[in-house]
Amino acid sequence: MKKKKIKNPLIRRIPRELLGDWKKYLVVALFLILTIGFVSGMYVANESMLVAADEGVTKYKLEDGHFELDKKADETLLAAIETGTKADVKKYYLDKAKKELDEKFDEKAYPEAYDKAWDKIVEEIDDKYADAEEKYELNDPDFTEVPVKVYENFFRNEEEDYNNDGEAEGNIRVYAKNDNVDLACLLDGAFPEKADEIAIDRMHADNIGVKVGDEISVSGQRFKVVGLIAYVNYATLHEKSTDMMFDAIKFDVAMVTQEGFNSLHKTVHYAYTWNYVDTPADEVEQKAKSDDFMKALLTQVVCADIELEDYMPRYANPAINFATDDMGSDKAMGGVLLDILIVIIAFIFAVTISNTIVKEASTIGTLRASGYTRGELVRHYISMPVIVTLLAACIGNILGYTVFKNVVVGMYYNSYSLPTYQTVWNPDAFFKTTIIPVVLMLAVNLVVIIKMMRHTPLQFLRHDLKKTKRKKAMRLPKWSFLSRFRLRIMFQNVTNYLILFVGILFISIMLAMAVGMPETLDYYKSNVSDMMFTNYQYVLKSYENEDGDIITTNNKDAEKFNMTSLQHKSDTLDEEISVYGIEDDSRYVKISDLSALKGNEAYISASYADKYSLSVGDTVVLDEKYENKQYEFEVAGIYDHSQALAVFLFNEQYCEIFDMDNDAFTGYLSGSEITDIDEDEIATVITEHDITKM
Repeated sequence: MKKKKIKNPLIRRIPRELLGDWKKYLVVALFLILTIGFVSGMYVANESMLVAADEGVTKYKLEDGHFELDKKADETLLAAIETGTKADVKKYYLDKAKKELDEKFDEKAYPEAYDKAWDKIVEEIDDKYADAEEKYELNDPDFTEVPVKVYENFFRNEEEDYNNDGEAEGNIRVYAKNDNVDLACLLDGAFPEKADEIAIDRMHADNIGVKVGDEISVSGQRFKVVGLIAYVNYATLHEKSTDMMFDAIKFDVAMVTQEGFNSLHKTVHYAYTWNYVDTPADEVEQKAKSDDFMKALLTQVVCADIELEDYMPRYANPAINFATDDMGSDKAMGGVLLDILIVIIAFIFAVTISNTIVKEASTIGTLRASGYTRGELVRHYISMPVIVTLLAACIGNILGYTVFKNVVVGMYYNSYSLPTYQTVWNPDAFFKTTIIPVVLMLAVNLVVIIKMMRHTPLQFLRHDLKKTKRKKAMRLPKWSFLSRFRLRIMFQNVTNYLILFVGILFISIMLAMAVGMPETLDYYKSNVSDMMFTNYQYVLKSYENEDGDIITTNNKDAEKFNMTSLQHKSDTLDEEISVYGIEDDSRYVKISDLSALKGNEAYISASYADKYSLSVGDTVVLDEKYENKQYEFEVAGIYDHSQALAVFLFNEQYCEIFDMDNDAFTGYLSGSEITDIDEDEIATVITEHDITKM
C-alpha cells in the first residue's frame, strides 16, 4: 500500500496568521495596491498613448515638415520642389539681369556701355551668390537630392470670440478640410459639412467651456461647433514654433469646409507640407534630409521669385514633439517612485517578521529540535510578505489596466490635444509592477530572516537571540523608574525605531511635496521675473537682414547674446542644457571677467552644478540632439543668479566653439521693449508672460 505523504503543518499557519492580523496586512496590501495600481496605470496609459501617436503618423498622415511661401506656388514650381534638386540660382540671376539690361540698352548701339554695365552686374551677382553660398552652404559636397511629396495646407489666422460678446478672446488658426495630410482625429460630434459649421480643438474647447452645438464667432462671422478634434500636427497648441510654452486658452486650431474657408477674410498663409519619398530611420537622418531639402527648396523658390516665409521640419516642431517627449519622461519617474515605496514596505515587513520571530522563539526552537530545517522555516516566514505583495501586484495591475489607466489618460487629455487610443498590453509594466516588487520584497526580507535563523535551537528556546551581549547594563540618569524603563526599551529596539523613522520621514516628505506643490507653482509664477535675465529676450530669425546688413537697435538697454540647446546625456534621462554667449560686463548676466575665459572654459549655473554635483575644474560633456557632435566644457566658475540649467560663455568664444562668424549673434537681451527692429526679423520675444502661460 502506497504511503500517504504528510503535508507540512506550517502551511496551515499562513491562513491563521492572515486572519489573526488581518488589519495590519490589509493596510499594507491597500498601500501596495494603490501604489502598484497607479504606476501600472501610468505605464499602460503612457505606452497606449505613445503607440497611438506612432500609429497616428501613418493613420493621420503626419507631415515630415512644412514651409510657407509669400505667394501661391504654381504646379511647375511644386514639381521642381518635389524632385529635391537644386536650381541654378546664379544662372537665374544672370538671365534676369541680362533681360533687364537688354531692355535698358541697345547692345549694338552702345556696345561699350553695355559691356561695362554687364561686367558690373556679373561682379555684383558673384558677390551676392558667394554670400548666399556661404550662408546656406549651397555648394555642400555632401548634398544629396531628397525627393518629396508636397501638399497644400493653407490656413488663415483669425480672431476667436467664443462667448459672442463682440470682443476677441484669442486667435484661431483655420484650415480647410482635406484628405491628403495632417488629418484630425474626431473625438466628439462630426466633421463640418456646411459652410457655417466648424470643428475646434478638443482641449481648447474644454478649457473655455465650449461644447458641440454651441456657436462661436470667427472674425465676426458665426459658426456652429459641430465637432471636437485633435489635429495630428497640434498635440500641443503652440501658435509659433519658437514659443517657449503652448497656450490652450488663447490659441485654437479649427477645421471648416472649403466654402467656409473661402468666406473668411484674413490673409491666406500659403503653407505647404512635405513627406519624404524614402522615410528616414531616425531623427538624425531626419535632420540630414531636412538640411539637404532646405538647400534645394531655397534655390527653387528664389528662381521662382518667391520668398520663403517659414521652414519647420517635423523633428524640430514642438507642437508635434512636446507631448510625446513629456510622456516619455513620466515612466522613469513612476518606476523610481514605485521601487522606493516597495523597499520601504519591505523593511516594514522585515521589522514585523523580526518581531514575530522573537515572539515565537520557543515554537521555532521546538520545531528546529523536532527536525525542521532552517530552510523550511525561512520559506515559511518569507511566504507572508511574498503572498501579500503578489496578491497586491495582481490586484494593482487589474486596477491599473481599468481604473488607474483612465485616471492617467484623463491627466494627459487635460494637458494635451491627443487622438483616441486603444489600450495595449505592456510587458514592461508587468515586469516593473509585479516581478520587481516581489523580488525586492523577497530580497529584503530574506536577508533579515536568514540572519535571524542563524541561531541554534537552544538559543531560540532560551529566547537568547542577541548577537552581542553587554557585560554591564548601560548606566542611565537618575530619573524616575518609568522614564528609565522607557529609555531602556528604546535603546533595545533602536534598529526598529530607526527603520520606522526613515519610513515616516519619506512619507512625510512626499506628503509635503504634494501639499506644497500648488504653493510652489504660485511662488514660481510670482517670482519668475527674478529668475529671468531681463524683461525682454528677443530671438532673431537671423542676425542679418535681406540686404546682408547686421540687424541693430538704438535701444540703449539692448545687449547682444547667443543661445543654443545641447543635451546632458545619461542612462536614464537626456536633459536639455541651454548654452549662452554673453557680452563682457553684461548688465543682465553679471559674471566678472567673462572675456578671460579661454578655450573650452565656461561658467555653469548653480542649478546645473547642484543637480549633477559639479564643481570648478570638472568637465561636462554635452551633445547635439540631432547630430553626432559633442562639446566638452571645463567648469571655470559657478553663476549663482540663474535657476536654469545653463552654460555661460563669452560671445566671441561662443562663436569660435560653434563655428560661427565673429559678428554673429542670436538676439538681444533688453530691460525695455525694442521697437526699432522689424517684426519680420524677430523669431520670438520671451517675456514673463511666455514663461508662465499654460
